[in-house]
Amino acid sequence: MRDTRYGITGLLAGVAAFLVPLTGQAETVTFSGTVSYEGTHSGDSLYVAVLDTAVAEDVDILAIESFAVGAPPFDQPYSLDFDNDGVGAMVLVASFLDVDGGGLGDVSGADVFGWYAGTAMPTAVSVATSQSGLDFDLPLAEIRGTVTFAPDQDEASLELPNAPDCTNEGLRPRTVIQTAGSYAIVGIYAGSFCVRAEGSHLGMPLELCFGDPTCTDPTVITLGVAEVRTGVDIDFNAVPAERVTWGRIKSRHP
Repeated sequence: MRDTRYGITGLLAGVAAFLVPLTGQAETVTFSGTVSYEGTHSGDSLYVAVLDTAVAEDVDILAIESFAVGAPPFDQPYSLDFDNDGVGAMVLVASFLDVDGGGLGDVSGADVFGWYAGTAMPTAVSVATSQSGLDFDLPLAEIRGTVTFAPDQDEASLELPNAPDCTNEGLRPRTVIQTAGSYAIVGIYAGSFCVRAEGSHLGMPLELCFGDPTCTDPTVITLGVAEVRTGVDIDFNAVPAERVTWGRIKSRHP
């Protein structure tokens, strides 16, 4: 299986296609705004960062700050300074509420992860000059269900691709399931997604999608801003291990 947990530097690389290298003058710029959250999850720290994803394999943190926040709802102002020399012309502002206490090095599916401008796809921001008013909300929607493991399976990871055929990586960190039973994917922006799960059985990889164990025609889930969708159940016994190969999984993730 692929890695099941990401640090923040491993996230959002899939949006690098529309970010191009900077060729202008160097200066220190400031991004400022407010991150708001009205959900039900709490964490000791809120992180806000400016991310350069001009190179898909290497997401650079240009600036980051942590804030001690109380129970939601909250509105947290931020102001981040960075040098725009040698970075992408367009960058991203991301934030996460550290629900599970893993800190910056372990951004997991249990954390509430979001970005400017609070929509299903992030909005890139120019580094040419300082920017203010970069306000955004952390996501509120959730997907809940149960996971049934195959014999001898001890872990699964769940992703939320926004492609209808479930082929892309999605932008959120994976949700790791280490005990069969109920699960929750928290902090999702309004939009349409499918749920893809990966695991292994007796050393063989398993992959299935909600609504279709073969991932040929997965069920697309459309969420409202604060909708909690239940009954999104995953059963790894639905896909015999011998029907899945590493080659098949690699072909779905070029």
